[in-house]
Amino acid sequence: MDSGGKGRKTSFCTKKNKNAGLLRNKHSLIGLMKDACPSGTVPVRRTTKEDLIAIRSMTNNIYPQTAASRGVYAAMIQMRHLPGRSYTRVKGNIAVYNPNVSPTLYGGAKYSIFFAHWTKSLSRGTYTNVSIPYGPHFEIAVSIFKDLFGSWWVSYDGINIGYYPAKIFNNFANPQIVGWGGVVATLNPSTGVSPPMGSGVFPDRNYAHSCSVRFAQYTNNLGIEDGPHGDSYEKIIDCPSHYSVRDPVYRGNQGYTFDFGGPGGKCGN
Repeated sequence: MDSGGKGRKTSFCTKKNKNAGLLRNKHSLIGLMKDACPSGTVPVRRTTKEDLIAIRSMTNNIYPQTAASRGVYAAMIQMRHLPGRSYTRVKGNIAVYNPNVSPTLYGGAKYSIFFAHWTKSLSRGTYTNVSIPYGPHFEIAVSIFKDLFGSWWVSYDGINIGYYPAKIFNNFANPQIVGWGGVVATLNPSTGVSPPMGSGVFPDRNYAHSCSVRFAQYTNNLGIEDGPHGDSYEKIIDCPSHYSVRDPVYRGNQGYTFDFGGPGGKCGN
């Protein structure tokens, strides 16, 4: 597939989930289907009725924390809005952990799940290799970028896995804010306990056990590539007693890097 924005459609091969084969990449392994897909297609787990019901339980408004989005908490780095400034790409390498998730949301899944959703559909892949605090470390490189036709592509470890056609957007043609970090949700905001975020520990710049994002980078409408630094960004922390995010630091060959997360708990109404 081309990453240069030629508007080329992606072919997908959808099969029932039979975790067996593994797709190789240098950072992580994603569990795929037992049966091979035809050459030139991308394997994507079949979306089920239960998936659609689960995703509807999560609000689209992740920030700011309002009465309409109770029970959804963010700990993230967000670029400040500047007049006349918009973004065409955002990317980063995020560490993969496997915190406990709602058994009703993902049917008791034992794996971490990569998913992308806009309103009515989503695609998922399960991660069989995940990081362990003070143990093996795995990450994935994720980006979303706009092509020349206004469609937004999702890329996983340099492979374009799908896109959102320009015609479905009414407020995302020229996004003025982008960010990196974590978001969690509890299914019962009035009484529920929010789940762990990241590795389940507070960020402390010890990337051996905290969840980190490396190579945090954006491309703006002027064609400038840069990362969050100085006063160009703000930190969004909805529930500081249970989640947090550290300021990014430039780490040479790792680019702009920061960590985020927390143990979760009851954040209140």
